[in-house]
Amino acid sequence: MTAQTVQQGDLVTVIGLEVHVQLETDTKIFCGCSTDQTDEPNENVCPVCLGLPGALPVLNEGAVEAAVKVGKAIDADIPEETRFHRKNYYYPDLPKNFQITQYDEPICADGELEVAVEGDRRTIAIERAHLEEDPGSLQHVGGGIDTADYTLVDYNRAGTPLMEVVTAPDFRSPSEVRAFLAELEEVLEYLGVFDAERDGSLRIDANLSIIPADEIAGDGIDEIGADALEAANRTEVKNISSHKGAEKALAYEETRQKNAIQRGRAVEQETRHWDESRGITVSMRSKEEEKDYRYFEEADLPPLRVSHWKDELSIPELPSARRERFQDEFSLSEEAASKLTSTKQVADFYEDVASEFDPDLAATWVADNLLGELNYRDMEITDLEGRFDEVTRLVELVATDEITAKNARETVLRSMLDDGRTPDEVVAEEGLGKTGEDEVQQAVVEAIDENPGAVEDYESGDDGAINFLVGQVMQKTGGSADPGDVNQLLRTELES
Repeated sequence: MTAQTVQQGDLVTVIGLEVHVQLETDTKIFCGCSTDQTDEPNENVCPVCLGLPGALPVLNEGAVEAAVKVGKAIDADIPEETRFHRKNYYYPDLPKNFQITQYDEPICADGELEVAVEGDRRTIAIERAHLEEDPGSLQHVGGGIDTADYTLVDYNRAGTPLMEVVTAPDFRSPSEVRAFLAELEEVLEYLGVFDAERDGSLRIDANLSIIPADEIAGDGIDEIGADALEAANRTEVKNISSHKGAEKALAYEETRQKNAIQRGRAVEQETRHWDESRGITVSMRSKEEEKDYRYFEEADLPPLRVSHWKDELSIPELPSARRERFQDEFSLSEEAASKLTSTKQVADFYEDVASEFDPDLAATWVADNLLGELNYRDMEITDLEGRFDEVTRLVELVATDEITAKNARETVLRSMLDDGRTPDEVVAEEGLGKTGEDEVQQAVVEAIDENPGAVEDYESGDDGAINFLVGQVMQKTGGSADPGDVNQLLRTELES
């Protein structure tokens, strides 16, 4: 992004992220317990994920493969040797009193991800992405974290494989954070290592500082000096679980800190909790420092040597590359290409339809009609698995001029989604086959004869009167005529 001009006394927002991504594996990272969600607390647990004495961890190969794929997608370095450490702290959801994670030898380092921010392309540096285990989950009963009557602990999540993606402090606004998270989630879904529908699958910790503009190195806000960052007190905001939530939480925190500075008050270095129900951040504790965790090597897990996997493992075409290809290959607009690559399933389906029909027609039906109707019903394209051939058949009916686009969109598609009927069933049962040319011509003549006032208005120069007459013809044909054809037939008849 182009560096912005800053004035003396301006305050600049600096944000860095720690994004915890749940990797899609059948079992936990260090034991064979299922990662499936269950309503029964403490059901998918064993001595390993409960931290019982004598239990030893065994690393999940699928989690390592997923991590290498992520590293490949963000063009990160994967070192010859990486290892696990113990991060020591006491909290009720951590049964061992330490978390197995990676410290100074992460599996991925020095990556990057390019995102679109207000029409500009920006590259966000990713300092590291490492594997670790998830703690359990706390359930606050009778209120929020600071008002609950008591708290329950469920260890079903304990040991679920996580990948923590740590960015450089490259963000200058909450909206940039939201754009990055959306792009990251798309990439992870394309890789097949992440499921956004899983509860708690994406959790964000954000570090936010406010720095005076005159303490920033260089001419613009994109060059943050190390001394300025070190001197600024920052807050870590936890309990963020969505793109929208991140933008709202950080906008609140940005305003809170700027107000404090402008009133002459110091910003405390602390950890704060995002209370989504109230739309505020709440102080939890003073901010920990690295030394507080007393990291040391995990002796029960050997070093990991998988750098060669980066060449051996294949990954699919990523969303940004696919967007560019769709624009070039199918002459789509940037907006249409973005919609059609929002998920890998959508992109795959569009390509299938575009291989049989006009790419513009396919884009209209997939990006606008289908996704619009699915979104209205709070459905995903994956809900139509096994029925994609029915949607393709609907596009065929329109492409071959067997039904009108209006009927296809407003009647057939909606009935397919609401009632589960096939397009041919809806067309037959609703009598939606296109009316023959002779019938349409007869309806045109009748509409002109029955509405002399509208005819007179049209002949007097009121072009809008033609729309009334089109409506009359459509009514006579039960909506089965093509409105564009009707419009042309009416003009021809009126001018003859």
